[in-house]
Amino acid sequence: MAFTVEDFQDLLELLRAHPEWRQRLWELLASEELLRLPAEVKAFREEFRAFRDQTFETFRQETERRFQRVEEQIAALAEAQRRHYEEFAAYRADTDRRFAELAEAQRRHYEEFAAYRADTDRRFAELAEAQRRHYEEFTAYRAETDRRFAELAEAQRRTEERVGRLVEAVAALTEAQRRTEERVTRIEGRLRGDEVETEYRTLRRRYRHLVRDPQILSREEREAMLEALEARGALTPEEADQLEVADVIVRGRRLDGEGEAYLVVEASVTIDTYDVQRAAERAKALQKALPEAEVRAVVAGPEIHPLAARAARDRGVWWLKDGRPFAPHAIPINE
Repeated sequence: MAFTVEDFQDLLELLRAHPEWRQRLWELLASEELLRLPAEVKAFREEFRAFRDQTFETFRQETERRFQRVEEQIAALAEAQRRHYEEFAAYRADTDRRFAELAEAQRRHYEEFAAYRADTDRRFAELAEAQRRHYEEFTAYRAETDRRFAELAEAQRRTEERVGRLVEAVAALTEAQRRTEERVTRIEGRLRGDEVETEYRTLRRRYRHLVRDPQILSREEREAMLEALEARGALTPEEADQLEVADVIVRGRRLDGEGEAYLVVEASVTIDTYDVQRAAERAKALQKALPEAEVRAVVAGPEIHPLAARAARDRGVWWLKDGRPFAPHAIPINE
Protein backbone atom coordinates (compact mmCIF):
# COMPACT_ATOMS: atom_id res chain seq x y z
CA MET A 1 0.00 0.00 0.00
CA ALA A 2 1.42 3.50 -0.91
CA PHE A 3 2.62 6.01 1.77
CA THR A 4 0.70 9.29 1.38
CA VAL A 5 1.06 12.77 2.70
CA GLU A 6 -1.68 12.24 5.24
CA ASP A 7 0.22 9.20 6.49
CA PHE A 8 3.42 11.35 6.82
CA GLN A 9 1.49 13.94 8.84
CA ASP A 10 0.20 11.24 11.12
CA LEU A 11 3.80 10.00 11.57
CA LEU A 12 5.01 13.41 12.60
CA GLU A 13 2.18 13.68 15.17
CA LEU A 14 3.16 10.29 16.64
CA LEU A 15 6.86 11.30 16.85
CA ARG A 16 5.92 14.49 18.68
CA ALA A 17 3.84 12.44 21.07
CA HIS A 18 6.56 9.81 21.67
CA PRO A 19 10.07 11.35 21.86
CA GLU A 20 11.69 7.98 22.42
CA TRP A 21 10.53 6.94 18.95
CA ARG A 22 12.50 9.86 17.45
CA GLN A 23 15.78 8.44 18.84
CA ARG A 24 14.99 5.04 17.48
CA LEU A 25 13.99 6.53 14.12
CA TRP A 26 17.24 8.63 14.07
CA GLU A 27 19.27 5.48 14.64
CA LEU A 28 17.54 3.81 11.72
CA LEU A 29 17.83 6.77 9.39
CA ALA A 30 21.40 8.18 10.23
CA SER A 31 24.68 6.66 9.09
CA GLU A 32 27.34 5.41 11.45
CA GLU A 33 29.52 8.58 10.89
CA LEU A 34 26.54 10.81 11.59
CA LEU A 35 25.75 8.90 14.74
CA ARG A 36 29.30 9.37 16.02
CA LEU A 37 29.15 13.11 15.31
CA PRO A 38 27.59 14.21 18.65
CA ALA A 39 30.20 12.34 20.64
CA GLU A 40 33.01 13.81 18.50
CA VAL A 41 31.55 17.32 18.90
CA LYS A 42 31.44 16.87 22.65
CA ALA A 43 35.06 15.68 22.72
CA PHE A 44 36.09 18.65 20.55
CA ARG A 45 34.35 21.01 22.94
CA GLU A 46 36.21 19.56 25.89
CA GLU A 47 39.55 19.74 24.07
CA PHE A 48 38.85 23.34 22.97
CA ARG A 49 37.89 24.30 26.55
CA ALA A 50 41.16 22.81 27.87
CA PHE A 51 43.16 24.59 25.12
CA ARG A 52 41.34 27.82 25.83
CA ASP A 53 42.05 27.61 29.54
CA GLN A 54 45.72 26.86 28.92
CA THR A 55 46.08 29.66 26.31
CA PHE A 56 44.31 32.19 28.51
CA GLU A 57 46.62 31.34 31.43
CA THR A 58 49.70 31.78 29.22
CA PHE A 59 48.31 35.04 27.82
CA ARG A 60 47.51 36.26 31.33
CA GLN A 61 51.01 35.47 32.58
CA GLU A 62 52.63 37.14 29.52
CA THR A 63 50.36 40.16 29.94
CA GLU A 64 51.22 40.47 33.60
CA ARG A 65 54.92 40.20 32.75
CA ARG A 66 54.61 42.86 30.08
CA PHE A 67 52.57 45.14 32.37
CA GLN A 68 55.23 44.75 35.04
CA ARG A 69 57.93 45.70 32.53
CA VAL A 70 55.85 48.68 31.38
CA GLU A 71 55.41 49.77 35.00
CA GLU A 72 59.17 49.53 35.49
CA GLN A 73 59.77 51.60 32.34
CA ILE A 74 57.17 54.16 33.45
CA ALA A 75 58.87 54.37 36.84
CA ALA A 76 62.27 54.87 35.12
CA LEU A 77 60.71 57.46 32.80
CA ALA A 78 59.16 59.22 35.77
CA GLU A 79 62.56 59.26 37.50
CA ALA A 80 64.20 60.61 34.35
CA GLN A 81 61.44 63.20 34.02
CA ARG A 82 61.98 64.20 37.64
CA ARG A 83 65.73 64.58 37.11
CA HIS A 84 65.10 66.46 33.86
CA TYR A 85 62.73 68.81 35.64
CA GLU A 86 65.29 69.41 38.37
CA GLU A 87 67.97 70.10 35.69
CA PHE A 88 65.52 72.36 33.80
CA ALA A 89 64.70 74.24 37.01
CA ALA A 90 68.43 74.76 37.66
CA TYR A 91 69.01 75.77 34.00
CA ARG A 92 66.05 78.15 34.16
CA ALA A 93 67.36 79.74 37.34
CA ASP A 94 70.82 80.11 35.74
CA THR A 95 69.25 81.50 32.54
CA ASP A 96 67.21 84.01 34.53
CA ARG A 97 70.38 85.07 36.32
CA ARG A 98 72.29 85.43 33.05
CA PHE A 99 69.42 87.36 31.44
CA ALA A 100 69.44 89.66 34.46
CA GLU A 101 73.19 90.16 34.02
CA LEU A 102 72.70 90.72 30.27
CA ALA A 103 69.91 93.25 30.94
CA GLU A 104 72.21 95.05 33.38
CA ALA A 105 75.04 95.02 30.84
CA GLN A 106 72.63 96.23 28.13
CA ARG A 107 71.50 99.05 30.42
CA ARG A 108 75.09 100.09 31.05
CA HIS A 109 75.83 99.77 27.32
CA TYR A 110 72.84 101.96 26.46
CA GLU A 111 74.02 104.57 28.97
CA GLU A 112 77.50 104.45 27.43
CA PHE A 113 75.98 104.63 23.92
CA ALA A 114 73.85 107.62 24.90
CA ALA A 115 76.94 109.39 26.23
CA TYR A 116 78.92 108.41 23.09
CA ARG A 117 76.07 109.60 20.86
CA ALA A 118 75.94 112.94 22.65
CA ASP A 119 79.71 113.29 22.27
CA THR A 120 79.48 112.26 18.60
CA ASP A 121 76.75 114.80 17.93
CA ARG A 122 78.93 117.45 19.56
CA ARG A 123 81.94 116.42 17.44
CA PHE A 124 79.84 116.35 14.25
CA ALA A 125 78.61 119.84 15.07
CA GLU A 126 82.19 120.99 15.53
CA LEU A 127 83.17 119.22 12.27
CA ALA A 128 80.26 120.84 10.41
CA GLU A 129 81.34 124.26 11.72
CA ALA A 130 84.94 123.56 10.70
CA GLN A 131 83.70 122.37 7.29
CA ARG A 132 81.68 125.56 6.86
CA ARG A 133 84.71 127.69 7.69
CA HIS A 134 86.85 125.54 5.37
CA TYR A 135 84.33 125.94 2.55
CA GLU A 136 84.32 129.71 3.02
CA GLU A 137 88.12 129.71 2.95
CA PHE A 138 88.09 127.40 -0.09
CA THR A 139 85.60 129.66 -1.89
CA ALA A 140 87.82 132.67 -1.27
CA TYR A 141 90.92 130.69 -2.30
CA ARG A 142 89.15 129.41 -5.43
CA ALA A 143 88.16 132.96 -6.43
CA GLU A 144 91.74 134.09 -5.89
CA THR A 145 93.07 131.10 -7.84
CA ASP A 146 90.65 131.72 -10.71
CA ARG A 147 91.81 135.35 -10.83
CA ARG A 148 95.47 134.30 -10.83
CA PHE A 149 94.83 131.60 -13.47
CA ALA A 150 93.06 134.20 -15.62
CA GLU A 151 96.09 136.48 -15.27
CA LEU A 152 98.38 133.53 -16.01
CA ALA A 153 96.29 132.55 -19.05
CA GLU A 154 96.49 136.12 -20.35
CA ALA A 155 100.25 136.17 -19.76
CA GLN A 156 100.50 132.75 -21.46
CA ARG A 157 98.49 134.06 -24.42
CA ARG A 158 100.79 137.04 -24.78
CA THR A 159 103.81 134.74 -24.40
CA GLU A 160 102.45 132.36 -27.06
CA GLU A 161 101.90 135.30 -29.39
CA ARG A 162 105.47 136.43 -28.83
CA VAL A 163 106.73 132.84 -29.21
CA GLY A 164 104.62 132.51 -32.38
CA ARG A 165 106.20 135.64 -33.81
CA LEU A 166 109.60 134.36 -32.67
CA VAL A 167 108.95 130.96 -34.31
CA GLU A 168 107.96 132.70 -37.52
CA ALA A 169 111.10 134.79 -37.34
CA VAL A 170 113.22 131.68 -36.66
CA ALA A 171 111.47 129.85 -39.52
CA ALA A 172 112.16 132.77 -41.86
CA LEU A 173 115.76 132.89 -40.62
CA THR A 174 116.06 129.09 -41.08
CA GLU A 175 114.69 129.35 -44.62
CA ALA A 176 117.09 132.17 -45.39
CA GLN A 177 119.93 130.08 -43.92
CA ARG A 178 118.84 127.10 -46.04
CA ARG A 179 118.77 129.18 -49.21
CA THR A 180 122.16 130.64 -48.28
CA GLU A 181 123.56 127.15 -47.70
CA GLU A 182 122.11 125.97 -50.99
CA ARG A 183 123.68 128.93 -52.77
CA VAL A 184 126.99 128.31 -51.00
CA THR A 185 126.74 124.60 -51.89
CA ARG A 186 126.04 125.44 -55.52
CA ILE A 187 128.90 127.93 -55.52
CA GLU A 188 131.21 125.37 -53.89
CA GLY A 189 130.04 122.78 -56.39
CA ARG A 190 130.69 125.12 -59.28
CA LEU A 191 134.04 126.06 -57.84
CA ARG A 192 135.01 122.42 -57.32
CA GLY A 193 133.62 121.62 -60.76
CA ASP A 194 135.60 124.45 -62.23
CA GLU A 195 138.69 123.18 -60.41
CA VAL A 196 138.13 119.64 -61.76
CA GLU A 197 137.49 120.93 -65.30
CA THR A 198 140.53 123.20 -65.06
CA GLU A 199 142.62 120.27 -63.85
CA TYR A 200 141.60 118.03 -66.76
CA ARG A 201 141.82 120.92 -69.27
CA THR A 202 145.42 121.80 -68.30
CA LEU A 203 147.13 118.64 -67.01
CA ARG A 204 147.65 116.57 -70.10
CA ARG A 205 149.58 113.89 -68.17
CA ARG A 206 146.24 112.85 -66.71
CA TYR A 207 145.56 111.11 -70.05
CA ARG A 208 148.88 109.34 -70.59
CA HIS A 209 147.43 105.95 -69.64
CA LEU A 210 144.73 106.26 -72.33
CA VAL A 211 146.72 107.68 -75.32
CA ARG A 212 150.37 108.33 -76.16
CA ASP A 213 151.58 111.90 -76.36
CA PRO A 214 148.28 113.41 -75.25
CA GLN A 215 147.52 116.96 -76.50
CA ILE A 216 144.62 118.93 -75.03
CA LEU A 217 142.96 120.82 -77.88
CA SER A 218 142.65 124.52 -77.26
CA ARG A 219 139.42 126.33 -78.06
CA GLU A 220 140.89 127.54 -81.38
CA GLU A 221 142.15 124.05 -82.31
CA ARG A 222 138.81 122.51 -81.44
CA GLU A 223 136.87 125.11 -83.48
CA ALA A 224 139.16 124.61 -86.48
CA MET A 225 138.76 120.80 -86.38
CA LEU A 226 134.99 120.96 -85.99
CA GLU A 227 134.62 123.52 -88.82
CA ALA A 228 136.66 121.28 -91.13
CA LEU A 229 134.63 118.18 -90.28
CA GLU A 230 131.34 120.08 -90.62
CA ALA A 231 132.53 121.48 -94.00
CA ARG A 232 133.23 117.93 -95.22
CA GLY A 233 129.78 116.85 -94.09
CA ALA A 234 131.23 114.45 -91.50
CA LEU A 235 129.38 116.28 -88.71
CA THR A 236 125.97 117.88 -88.59
CA PRO A 237 125.75 121.40 -87.13
CA GLU A 238 124.02 119.96 -84.06
CA GLU A 239 126.80 117.39 -83.52
CA ALA A 240 129.44 120.08 -83.99
CA ASP A 241 127.65 122.27 -81.43
CA GLN A 242 127.64 119.42 -78.91
CA LEU A 243 131.33 118.69 -79.43
CA GLU A 244 132.14 122.39 -79.13
CA VAL A 245 130.77 122.51 -75.54
CA ALA A 246 132.43 119.26 -74.44
CA ASP A 247 134.58 119.83 -71.35
CA VAL A 248 137.81 118.44 -72.90
CA ILE A 249 138.87 116.90 -76.20
CA VAL A 250 142.30 115.19 -76.18
CA ARG A 251 144.21 114.12 -79.26
CA GLY A 252 147.07 111.63 -79.18
CA ARG A 253 148.20 108.34 -80.59
CA ARG A 254 146.97 104.87 -79.88
CA LEU A 255 148.70 102.94 -77.15
CA ASP A 256 148.86 99.84 -79.36
CA GLY A 257 149.87 101.50 -82.67
CA GLU A 258 150.59 104.65 -84.70
CA GLY A 259 147.03 105.71 -85.51
CA GLU A 260 145.32 108.79 -84.11
CA ALA A 261 143.29 108.53 -80.92
CA TYR A 262 140.80 110.99 -79.43
CA LEU A 263 139.27 111.30 -75.97
CA VAL A 264 135.93 113.10 -75.47
CA VAL A 265 135.95 114.00 -71.76
CA GLU A 266 133.19 115.18 -69.38
CA ALA A 267 134.62 116.30 -66.03
CA SER A 268 132.66 116.72 -62.79
CA VAL A 269 133.16 116.57 -59.02
CA THR A 270 130.57 113.76 -58.80
CA ILE A 271 129.87 112.07 -62.11
CA ASP A 272 126.20 111.43 -62.78
CA THR A 273 124.27 109.66 -65.52
CA TYR A 274 123.92 112.91 -67.49
CA ASP A 275 127.73 113.20 -67.70
CA VAL A 276 127.93 109.59 -68.95
CA GLN A 277 125.21 110.21 -71.55
CA ARG A 278 126.88 113.39 -72.91
CA ALA A 279 130.33 111.76 -73.12
CA ALA A 280 128.92 108.69 -74.91
CA GLU A 281 126.84 110.65 -77.44
CA ARG A 282 129.62 113.17 -78.24
CA ALA A 283 132.24 110.45 -78.60
CA LYS A 284 129.91 108.55 -80.93
CA ALA A 285 129.48 111.66 -83.13
CA LEU A 286 133.27 112.22 -83.32
CA GLN A 287 133.88 108.53 -84.08
CA LYS A 288 131.45 108.79 -87.01
CA ALA A 289 133.29 111.86 -88.31
CA LEU A 290 136.75 110.25 -87.87
CA PRO A 291 136.25 106.57 -88.68
CA GLU A 292 139.98 105.94 -89.11
CA ALA A 293 140.78 107.20 -85.59
CA GLU A 294 140.14 105.58 -82.18
CA VAL A 295 137.64 107.64 -80.16
CA ARG A 296 136.89 106.93 -76.49
CA ALA A 297 134.21 108.44 -74.27
CA VAL A 298 135.65 109.39 -70.87
CA VAL A 299 134.16 110.76 -67.64
CA ALA A 300 136.67 112.32 -65.26
CA GLY A 301 136.28 113.17 -61.59
CA PRO A 302 137.02 111.98 -58.06
CA GLU A 303 133.58 110.36 -57.46
CA ILE A 304 130.98 108.55 -59.54
CA HIS A 305 127.35 107.85 -58.63
CA PRO A 306 126.39 104.12 -58.59
CA LEU A 307 123.76 104.68 -61.28
CA ALA A 308 126.34 106.54 -63.40
CA ALA A 309 128.79 103.66 -62.89
CA ARG A 310 126.18 101.19 -64.20
CA ALA A 311 125.41 103.47 -67.16
CA ALA A 312 129.16 103.79 -67.96
CA ARG A 313 129.50 100.01 -67.97
CA ASP A 314 126.50 99.63 -70.25
CA ARG A 315 127.59 102.35 -72.74
CA GLY A 316 131.33 101.60 -72.82
CA VAL A 317 132.46 104.85 -71.14
CA TRP A 318 135.83 105.00 -69.34
CA TRP A 319 136.25 106.57 -65.88
CA LEU A 320 139.36 108.63 -65.18
CA LYS A 321 139.97 109.18 -61.46
CA ASP A 322 143.02 111.29 -60.52
CA GLY A 323 144.85 110.05 -63.61
CA ARG A 324 143.92 106.39 -62.99
CA PRO A 325 141.77 104.97 -65.80
CA PHE A 326 139.02 102.37 -65.24
CA ALA A 327 137.83 100.41 -68.27
CA PRO A 328 134.02 100.25 -68.51
CA HIS A 329 133.84 96.69 -67.24
CA ALA A 330 136.20 97.50 -64.33
CA ILE A 331 134.36 100.52 -62.96
CA PRO A 332 133.45 99.76 -59.29
CA ILE A 333 129.84 100.12 -58.23
CA ASN A 334 129.54 101.25 -54.61
CA GLU A 335 125.87 101.05 -53.60
